[in-house]
Amino acid sequence: MLNLKSNVVSRFAAEADAMRVSRDLLDQELERIDKLPKLGLLWVEYSAYCLGVNIAPRKRSSEYCRLTRIAVLIVNLSIIYSLVAFIKENYMISFEAYVEAVLLTFQLSVGVVKMFHFQSKVESCSQLVFSTESGEVLKSLGLFDLEMPRKKELLRSLSLILINNWMIIDKQVMFFFKIVCMPVLYYTMRPYFQYIYDCYIVKDTCEMTLTYPAIVPFVQLGKYEFPSYVIRFFLLQSGPIWCFFGKSIIFFFFTKINFLFFCLAVFGFNSLFVVLTRYESGLIKVLRFLVQNSTSDFLVPQDQRVKYLQCCVKLFARISRHHYQIENLFKYIILVQCSVSSILICMLLYKISTVLEVGWVWMGMIMVYFVTIALEISLYNLSAQKVETQSELLFYDWYNCDWYNESKEFKFMIKLMLLFSRRTLNLSVGGFSNLSHKFLVQVFRLSANFFLLLRNMNNK
Repeated sequence: MLNLKSNVVSRFAAEADAMRVSRDLLDQELERIDKLPKLGLLWVEYSAYCLGVNIAPRKRSSEYCRLTRIAVLIVNLSIIYSLVAFIKENYMISFEAYVEAVLLTFQLSVGVVKMFHFQSKVESCSQLVFSTESGEVLKSLGLFDLEMPRKKELLRSLSLILINNWMIIDKQVMFFFKIVCMPVLYYTMRPYFQYIYDCYIVKDTCEMTLTYPAIVPFVQLGKYEFPSYVIRFFLLQSGPIWCFFGKSIIFFFFTKINFLFFCLAVFGFNSLFVVLTRYESGLIKVLRFLVQNSTSDFLVPQDQRVKYLQCCVKLFARISRHHYQIENLFKYIILVQCSVSSILICMLLYKISTVLEVGWVWMGMIMVYFVTIALEISLYNLSAQKVETQSELLFYDWYNCDWYNESKEFKFMIKLMLLFSRRTLNLSVGGFSNLSHKFLVQVFRLSANFFLLLRNMNNK
């Protein structure tokens, strides 16, 4: 009797050890993927942190820098005020005279709105970033607790899907970063090239012009101006040459802040959307692979298929919860972004039409800004379309597996999943529409209609 009890205990202990080892296989693989360098996500985290938003508290235990956020806010509000003052000054002249100031005002205002929005949602951001990078959705599924003969082959396939997905994320994020840097470099270097052209080529005048049209308010105290022209100059335009020659590092810092804010506000939060949605599409791809092999004799034995499918159902529920967290985070800020982007594209088209009448010299510079705004709005729709496409394919995968040869319980779960997955995972735009290729075309069409209306009104 004692021998029988000891045999039973030893058998249960052996099964528990086997379950722990098999469970550790997936956990260890997710920990290994977590430790891999993810350049795209790293740049997103740093860009948010530079704006005073800490979305990765487990890596940077310090709280967000409130002083940085206040400094960025004050400088950019002062720049917006200067741009609005220029618009009021030239309002009666021509729309062409202040269209660039309007563009920058909208862009900087959206950046401020994004900063406040994500600061209010910083806990949701940090939770999503943590679950995305650490693979929390895939942990404790119970998939590798099952008695399957080829667990390592299954684990290798899942790991390959996740790693390839992270490589795609890095490529997309860094490509967008390079695109965003183009208008920043343009606004940084334009006054110096203009100075060289006027002073040494045309030889007309040698006056340093501002980076963009703005009127900075100042107070006249006798012969002196406060703030002085030098301070106003450094506040409005970049000064890498002045910094290289050792001119006032503090002025250079505040000079850089507005361009840094433009770059980080555009790049950081939009790239965060790309990271989260692309990772979600990778999770759906993992689930599709599992569903496709749910009736495979090579991977899943006949007696384990019901439990295997239960793990797939659990993963589907987790992905759905992860999806709605992303939607709640970006739903309304996407509405603001799409509305402003349509206006910006309209004004840029108008600016391009006026530049064509003057000459082709400025055409490339305006096109840089146009490509950046167009790519910014396209990233939202293309990434959301990827999630929607994978979700639609998942519906067909549930049906196309050999469920008709399985047990009644297996068939019942397939029927339930066909019912639940019939509604694809879409990302809404404030509840009015869904992000997709179709919506992207509608945004560009709306911008073109506004452009024609604006051009006709200006001609009259």
